[in-house]
Amino acid sequence: MKQLIEKIDNAKKIAIISHINPDADALCSSIALKNIILNNFDFKQVDVFVDGNIGELYDPIVRNEVINPEPLSKYDLFFILDCPNISRTGNYQNMIDGEIINIDHHETNEKFGTINYVTPKLSSTCEYLYYLTQAYNLDLTNRIAKYLYQGIITDTNCFTSLSMSATTHNAVSQLLKFKFDSDAIRQYYFKNNSLSKTVLMTKAFKSIKIYKGRFLTMKIDYDTYRKAEATYEDTLGIVDNGININGIEACAILIETEPNKINVSLRNKGKVDIANVAKEFNGGGSNASAAFQYEGDIKDIERQVVEKIQPLIEEIKIEDEIIF
Repeated sequence: MKQLIEKIDNAKKIAIISHINPDADALCSSIALKNIILNNFDFKQVDVFVDGNIGELYDPIVRNEVINPEPLSKYDLFFILDCPNISRTGNYQNMIDGEIINIDHHETNEKFGTINYVTPKLSSTCEYLYYLTQAYNLDLTNRIAKYLYQGIITDTNCFTSLSMSATTHNAVSQLLKFKFDSDAIRQYYFKNNSLSKTVLMTKAFKSIKIYKGRFLTMKIDYDTYRKAEATYEDTLGIVDNGININGIEACAILIETEPNKINVSLRNKGKVDIANVAKEFNGGGSNASAAFQYEGDIKDIERQVVEKIQPLIEEIKIEDEIIF
């Protein structure tokens, strides 16, 4: 365990990199880690890098932070957060040259680090980061706690994901002892749909196809996405409406954000190995949530996803009732 502290102690220049087109967990864990290091160690330069689009939804996260500065010619230590493999760091993969601390919660993580803190038993990278701070007796601040809380609440879909556990509840209860407005955070992420997102959801519902009564797909083509003047953030969470339907064991949504560029998100209720399905398409994720990108025709990838998941659905034993 003491290796992590030794690595940070011996490094003066530290780079933190997360996955391309970051979500809240990726951004919040990266910024939280930067502030944890600066708050607990002296004389460190820490830079945060994320490739791809950071949408308006995440403005409150990055507003007072420096993201993607001019990289130094060399860093002593690299933290890679929330990435199942190195290639998910995008264009910043080329600057990674040295020891790597890999922190992630995805089942498909390839454990590419010098040190790997990886477990699918935790809900999010922010939850993992919280427990690392406790293991190493590192001090938190109100600001750091707010970042960690945001990463957990968004990656668990407001505490409804299958990834929730006793450890998640414990982490949240401890973070809520710090001073920040948790009600405002929940309102912002889960009670704040744009008109564009509402248009996309309507299209998604109209496109629903159900296979064997237990697997569901939804599609949003580029023409709909363009006419709605939507952003990537408007697509977030729509897939969860599919998995919330009674009797549906797994679902997929296919969203064409650019011509022939498809974002595929998968959800399941615990019995379908969607993480490995995503991995077959060079994506990744966990048992509860997985995703990948595809270039080609949206109908073609829909067919491929159905061919991969339908046999897994057919193997599931139907339960007569839910026992609490």
